[in-house]
Amino acid sequence: MTGKILIVTIALGEKYLANYNALFRKSQEAYAQKHGYDFKVVTDFIETNLSKKHPSTISFQKILVCNEPWSQPYETIVYLDADVFVNVDAPPVHLIDTQGKVGIVNEYLQPSYEERLAIQKRNGWENSASEYYLLASTDFVLATDKVLNTGVMIFKPKLHKELLYSIYAKHVANAINHPRKFHFEQSAIGYELQLANMFHLLSNKWNAIWSLNILASGTPQSMFQFYSSNYFLHFAGNGGIEKIPALRRTLTFKKLLANVPLLNRL
Repeated sequence: MTGKILIVTIALGEKYLANYNALFRKSQEAYAQKHGYDFKVVTDFIETNLSKKHPSTISFQKILVCNEPWSQPYETIVYLDADVFVNVDAPPVHLIDTQGKVGIVNEYLQPSYEERLAIQKRNGWENSASEYYLLASTDFVLATDKVLNTGVMIFKPKLHKELLYSIYAKHVANAINHPRKFHFEQSAIGYELQLANMFHLLSNKWNAIWSLNILASGTPQSMFQFYSSNYFLHFAGNGGIEKIPALRRTLTFKKLLANVPLLNRL
């Protein structure tokens, strides 16, 4: 392996941390262990300014991970939201060449660009990626077909910490009580990364959003099918999390079955 790799997530608040520990932590930790990555869960604000320690700014903490003293030994930091379930058989994420940019997924390609626009129309949501950014701020003017989902990001601390901190410093105050809530954070980060051309698109498999699978017009995949065909499963908005215990039981059973000699199965 070249350089040290860290998988990090942020889970603030007792209830949120308990939910993360119960449903998501084991999958993230097992993946990190399998590939020899370090693993860290941040359970308090990284921001030290009391005026900015506000529930509305929790999701903004993710772009501060590269500025912490504990992050400096790492060549690569993979940030995962606390509602991301990891397929332990996913390939090693550190082999992805992000070309010196922030690795991130364009969620407007899920399940495809055309189908995503159809989902937007059926639900009365924004009609385009450009409109998504404008809903957060009239300053976020982009001619784009990309909405960058910040639930999974690959950082290079030495290359990205100054850019990421500048995004935080510029926008965090506006996040407080913003009506778009976490969508403001995602919009601000996505807007700045696109403006600076500092994003590298990852395969959808690295941040597969369960709710978009359910909202697609075709027959949605079962939870096990979705797990099997993706690497990092993102349960944004907590949709579908009630199915995770059953998925874990299925995976445990299949693992046990795989270890039973064929003759003993007959």
